[in-house]
Amino acid sequence: MVALLSTGALAQSLPPPRIGDQPGFTRVVLDLPKEATYQIEPLGAALRVTLPGQTVAPGLHFVSLPELAGYVLEQHEDKAVLILFTPQGVTPRSGYKTMTLAALQGDGQRLVIDLSGAFVDTSPLPAFPEFRFIRSGGRRFSVVVDAGHGGPDPGALGPVVEKAVNLEVALRVRRFLQNAGVEVVLTRESDTAFSPDKRTDLAQRVALAEGKDLFVSIHANATVPARADGWCGLEVYYYSPDTTRPFFPSPAPLLPAPPPLALNPLDALEAARPTPAQGPLDPGTQPSPEDVNPIPPQGLPTPTPQMNSLRRMELSRTLATRVLSYTLGATAAVNRGVRSADFFVIRYSSVPAILVEMGYLSHPIEGQNLREASYLDRIAYGIARGVLEYLENDQPLE
Repeated sequence: MVALLSTGALAQSLPPPRIGDQPGFTRVVLDLPKEATYQIEPLGAALRVTLPGQTVAPGLHFVSLPELAGYVLEQHEDKAVLILFTPQGVTPRSGYKTMTLAALQGDGQRLVIDLSGAFVDTSPLPAFPEFRFIRSGGRRFSVVVDAGHGGPDPGALGPVVEKAVNLEVALRVRRFLQNAGVEVVLTRESDTAFSPDKRTDLAQRVALAEGKDLFVSIHANATVPARADGWCGLEVYYYSPDTTRPFFPSPAPLLPAPPPLALNPLDALEAARPTPAQGPLDPGTQPSPEDVNPIPPQGLPTPTPQMNSLRRMELSRTLATRVLSYTLGATAAVNRGVRSADFFVIRYSSVPAILVEMGYLSHPIEGQNLREASYLDRIAYGIARGVLEYLENDQPLE
């Protein structure tokens, strides 16, 4: 130990990290000596930075930002350790970025760590594995894919218009499902709507599910400006008359699988998630009044009988779990959970139905991700793969 200390590397403690709140991410800056080395390990709900040959003043510090709940400085013999508590999660593929820069003054260096749940893998998938049905015995499944909004209803607004990105992903999902032998019915193939009256439009979309196996509605989300920097990630809804707490399935091992999100000792992970009472805000739920000429609703579906409805709700929950799990595996996005809601298209569908919220257009970084064709491919593949896994393993064949 004396030999290690005699180099002088431990003569002075490192200053505490500098924390900056940026649009959509948190920046952590460590001022280090020029010769310092480091090791970074993503641990799910924390990011550990090990600094051999350095010393720090140990302590626990609270920050309370969407991407950083706090941090701990520890001294382990001849190495310093910084643990960043990351409510949105970090994996080898997502949640953080690093770079080193020259010091602002002197001959040292700066280790810069940016944290955001919207830092995901947007690179092209290396391959789309072929999927073969086995259990169905040759039966051809049929799925309705709904590109949410359209026509006079733009949906949420951001770097892209929601109705446009919904359609882009729906078309990709159709391609993946058709390649696996599934019959696909789209509710729209262009910027159209069944009716300028919102309720009638939704009813006509739901009516397409009659006699089919599944109904999958695709949307992008948004929230109010005060929360825009902190809310990002994927969530999938199924219908339930009672709002229940969300649950968080692990990502499916499609690629090198990110580890399951660990619990944060500070409970920051749970605190950063919106409660069911808050709920997400989708400004596209209703079109602008000036764009709509209301007409009497036509062809409203009747909810299925209670027993059928209970079974449909169970299957919808299973489908939602499959789709979220595989979409997380394909994207490494933040897991916002499987949630229940009373949305029209999933409530009145006569078959198992889900509504996918594939990200927040209001988030400064995730909104840009939803402009990337390769990222939309990943989302679409995850949705399609989840549907295929459900049809193969969970869909009743009688």
